Amino acid sequence: MNSFLVGLQFLTRIHISNSTVWKDEEFGKSVMWFPVYGWIIGAFMCLIYFLMKPLDMPYLTAFVIVLGELFLSGGTLADGLMDSSDGLFSGRSRERSLEIMKDSLIGSFGLLSMIIFINLYTLGLGSLDGALYPVLMAAPTLGRLNLVISICEYPYARPYGMGKAFSAYRSKHAVAIASFFALLPALYFGFVYVLLAGASLLLGLYLNHWIVGKIGGTTGDTYGFVNQVTEVFLVLLFVLISRGNVWHM
Repeated sequence: MNSFLVGLQFLTRIHISNSTVWKDEEFGKSVMWFPVYGWIIGAFMCLIYFLMKPLDMPYLTAFVIVLGELFLSGGTLADGLMDSSDGLFSGRSRERSLEIMKDSLIGSFGLLSMIIFINLYTLGLGSLDGALYPVLMAAPTLGRLNLVISICEYPYARPYGMGKAFSAYRSKHAVAIASFFALLPALYFGFVYVLLAGASLLLGLYLNHWIVGKIGGTTGDTYGFVNQVTEVFLVLLFVLISRGNVWHM
């Protein structure tokens, strides 16, 4: 249970434990719980939607939902999106790209990626006519499943780093356990959730393969990149499914 609290405190603003110093082993063991943190964030987003839906202001509601996720998640993964974008799209060598990603300063690609993320997420949610609950649960949950796959199935690009603890000490059954947690919402949301899960898995595999080709492996920053891109992708796919009559909701 301590590993669950460590991961919860690291990936969200929910601080149940007073401890601020954790062992690397606890970080690693928390990996299998990542989709559960996605449930918590998704439930918070659903609550915002439930409270604001009567106002009939879809784009404002969508914007507050996106801000709510960024607030509850603490912005850790969003920071990874920006750092990764600066490095991956820099057009530099592997070594230089990794240096850029390690730099705490935000570059033009990083800023642009965050602007695109917030706008696509907001416009996607705001353009939906039906209930948002399936995608509000799917996006943070399946995004974090892709994060688990990044950690467990791909090499780490650096000899050290915070993300290295996740990779080095994670359970050998982390992917299987995380997949179980990530797919549980399908029992309630049905086939559309399964469809989103399959699409997110394919996207995650592609993104990780592309990242490894660019910098020779994954990093803590690319974990955030994969998660955030997956979330926006799932929202846009849900728009296509619901508004494009691809699947009868």
